[in-house]
Amino acid sequence: MRNSATGFCVVRAPSDSLGAERSGFVLLVVTVVILLLSLAAYSYMSEMDIENRAAGMYGRDVEARMAAESGVEYVASLVSTMGSSSVQEMYHSPAMFSRRVLEVSENARGQVRFSIVSPSISGSGSDAPRAGLTTETSKFNINRLLELENDTDDISDPWESISWIPNMTEEICAAILDWIDSDEDVRPGGAESSTYEGLAVPYSARNAPMQTIEELLQIQGVTPALFYGEDANRNGRLDPNEDDGNESLPYDNGDGVLDLGFRDFLTVSSRERNTLVDGTPRVNINNGIIAEMFDLIEENFDTDTAIFVTGYRLNGDLNADSEAQGMLTIEQQQLVDWIAKNVANGELGEVTRAGIDLSAPPQASFRSLYDLIDAQVEVQIEGSLQTFDSPWRSDDPAGLMQEMLILEEQLTWVNDDFFDGRVNINMASFEVLMGIPEMTEALAEEIVAARPPTEDTATAAEMMANRVSPVWLLTEGYVDLATFKRLGPWITTRGDLYSFQVLGHFDEGGPTTRLEAMIDATLTPPRIFLQRDLSPLGRGFEDALLGGEQQ
Repeated sequence: MRNSATGFCVVRAPSDSLGAERSGFVLLVVTVVILLLSLAAYSYMSEMDIENRAAGMYGRDVEARMAAESGVEYVASLVSTMGSSSVQEMYHSPAMFSRRVLEVSENARGQVRFSIVSPSISGSGSDAPRAGLTTETSKFNINRLLELENDTDDISDPWESISWIPNMTEEICAAILDWIDSDEDVRPGGAESSTYEGLAVPYSARNAPMQTIEELLQIQGVTPALFYGEDANRNGRLDPNEDDGNESLPYDNGDGVLDLGFRDFLTVSSRERNTLVDGTPRVNINNGIIAEMFDLIEENFDTDTAIFVTGYRLNGDLNADSEAQGMLTIEQQQLVDWIAKNVANGELGEVTRAGIDLSAPPQASFRSLYDLIDAQVEVQIEGSLQTFDSPWRSDDPAGLMQEMLILEEQLTWVNDDFFDGRVNINMASFEVLMGIPEMTEALAEEIVAARPPTEDTATAAEMMANRVSPVWLLTEGYVDLATFKRLGPWITTRGDLYSFQVLGHFDEGGPTTRLEAMIDATLTPPRIFLQRDLSPLGRGFEDALLGGEQQ
């Protein structure tokens, strides 16, 4: 401003209020910047925390999966060293199968472990799982239906063998037979390729034995509901969603009972090795060349044993009733086989062993090794007819069990490298036991009721140690000798294909991996035959059901 008196301009300083306003604005800007930076830092730290937790959870998930896969390998290694003769030791053993430590860890969230479980298939839905393995011989081999149909014995009927399987029908049985037979002739209620080729996605009937049990889903009349049943998560227990009618999947009848599917009762993989531990053949007591059989038995046992078995083959069992003796008569094909082999070996002339003339064809054959028990045979030695009593006596239960274990390991009555389709009486359900020809409802119920409780590990181990051979049915008084011999060709306590589930889990919660696996121990070394991830179906087994103790 110009002063009129002096002619000079006067400049006024800024007011204090204007300076204060500018200072406040800068402070506000700085505060906002600090807040924005703080929010950005918080957001960044939050994202990093989430990423860290996700990475940690992913790592724990990987640990759980590795633990489960290690459990499968553990079982494969175990069965390779124990063998099928020790399957009873793997029936229920929390010490061997529950909460196994993968590696010692100091993780504050808990130790990673794996647990091996076999779901119960009792159908009650309340039974605890076993800490152990299940042999596929605990199921009925569906491929044996055709054998039963072709059997000339009136007691064999394919429909009767599977009629106890829940929801099975005669029409489905006929369709299964049409699927596995070699022709295109349709049975009443059945279906052949002409039916399947007319579908939207056409295919042909296999006309050969099934290779996987899932093939049942291709057969007329078999629906997923019938195949899988109500056990949606495959844990063998009746969960709330499996007993609520149609309120949630799976749809069920809400009757308080777990209806299992065909897959829980049927198999195509019930195989056992028919060789010695080192893979060499066992001695076949139905050998068409009697002299060869005599020499092998004498070499592996003694002369008296060879004489007794040979006497049985030549003349049969004097103690057998007419029905049982008829079962032992050699079939025409076996006689033809005997003649062909002897012609090839130049042994149709007189052949003797221990003074016994072996040039005549055998008159009897064995249906199983158990035909030897309490048998009595006549043998002409050096022209003198002599009678021999069996060295394997039912009135000596303890001795008979030990001797049968030796016979089962060393001898056989079939030429095949494998037994297919025998039923493991220590593990099979009532419905599967009823598939055995001449099995009665009362006996099947007694066998199931005689199994040890899984809650008492010591009792279970002791009982199973005394049931290493099917002969326990006889020695413990569940059947008489005649019944036991009729059941003999169908029963076993062994099996070389093992199925089970394995959980990879932590002590204090966290991710869980659940796998379903099958080990084929007919191969050396055992092979992982199947490995399926059941984790999407849920954990399946609460921690309290796994048994065992923290290690």
